[in-house]
Amino acid sequence: MPQIQRILSTLQIRIYQIIFISVILNTVHSDIVNEAQYPSPRIVILGATGVGKSSLANVLLGRDKNYDGRHWDNGCFKVRSTSLSVTRATCADRAYYLGNTSFPEVTIIDTPGFGSDRDQEMETIQNLVDALKNEIQYIHLFVIAFKQSDLRMTYQLRSMLLLFEKMFGAHFWKNAVLEATWWNYGDNSVRIRQSAVPKITEESWTQTLNQELRRKLDVGYELPSVFIDTFFDPDNQYERDQFRINTDKLLTLAQSVDPFHCKDIEIALTEIEAMATQITKLIDETNERTNIIQNLIREKEELKRLVGNKTEMISPQQCARNGANVFCVNNKCYTPTEFSLLGVGCTVLGVMIGVMGISWFKAHCLPDEKEELREREKELARQQKILRQKNGSGSALNGSIDKSSAYLIPENNGGFKDHGVSGGKIGPTKGSGLCETDF
Repeated sequence: MPQIQRILSTLQIRIYQIIFISVILNTVHSDIVNEAQYPSPRIVILGATGVGKSSLANVLLGRDKNYDGRHWDNGCFKVRSTSLSVTRATCADRAYYLGNTSFPEVTIIDTPGFGSDRDQEMETIQNLVDALKNEIQYIHLFVIAFKQSDLRMTYQLRSMLLLFEKMFGAHFWKNAVLEATWWNYGDNSVRIRQSAVPKITEESWTQTLNQELRRKLDVGYELPSVFIDTFFDPDNQYERDQFRINTDKLLTLAQSVDPFHCKDIEIALTEIEAMATQITKLIDETNERTNIIQNLIREKEELKRLVGNKTEMISPQQCARNGANVFCVNNKCYTPTEFSLLGVGCTVLGVMIGVMGISWFKAHCLPDEKEELREREKELARQQKILRQKNGSGSALNGSIDKSSAYLIPENNGGFKDHGVSGGKIGPTKGSGLCETDF
């Protein structure tokens, strides 16, 4: 079984070497203006604090995995066995890949860890964006380092990956590759992974992490993976072979993708920082509104105090003279004489309005009495004329009929009998007959 694995490993090495040479012959970087300072391909290593980024960066540059950083400031490329972040800045270094002159020169960018301290993390983000955007400018591969045990998407891990997407944009996943650190190919480590339920293999680890990325971050790309063990045993042929297979794969991936332009990256906040900022903003708004309410309450009390003092000290006459009419109306500060004059004025105004209303009503709604009397006189004159015509010369009526005469009673010969006036009074005689009003 070990012999078969070694044979397969040797074949994989040959295949990757052939691909590697082919890629080198067909890859040009003429569009990158700062190639002389930062040779391509350019690989940036991202990950949480303590995952082993600096060890990986040193190994890819051909240095010892425990390199002490030497002339680098801010802890760049310095390795220390602690869970605290040693690297505090984003630093780029160039060298032949794996320190082998048969490979091309590469640029490796070491970055600070994420998730250790919220206040320091903002400085880390600022430094990372400034370095990549203004100095490096182009990145070929984003190596996102995970520990072998990082199969579950914890909140810290999700926040870190979401931060990368906010800074670089969703398209940066095309240039991303997964790296499993602490993945040892020693017999004991292989036995432990094989005895797990389910078994942990390179394929299952990659598939599980990609599923988590799709489910939690909606990543639309299937990310490749490498398993570079920086602590491999150089005396163990199988571990050396696996190291060479994975490092060749990483270089091949870096040379086969289009470089990612960092001109559009921007400073972003982690979810925790964003929530903390929102909480701070809400607290500030609450305090501001509280101060406004307290100021309004104080103004209200001051106005009440001033109004109370004016009510006690200012007489109604002074109130009117000072022009505080609104105050006087609200506080009833008019004298009885003023109220009496106001009542008399209202009464006179009411009488005038009533007289005008009655006149208008009489003129437009009641009949005209004089006109009615004139019409009645005309009607009586017309009746008298008719009677005179019937009686000829008017012998029966003696030539005239007073419009105030007594009742006229018709006779059998067609004439009328005048009953006259008796005792100075006009009145009808007993019996039936026509009167003037019957016409």
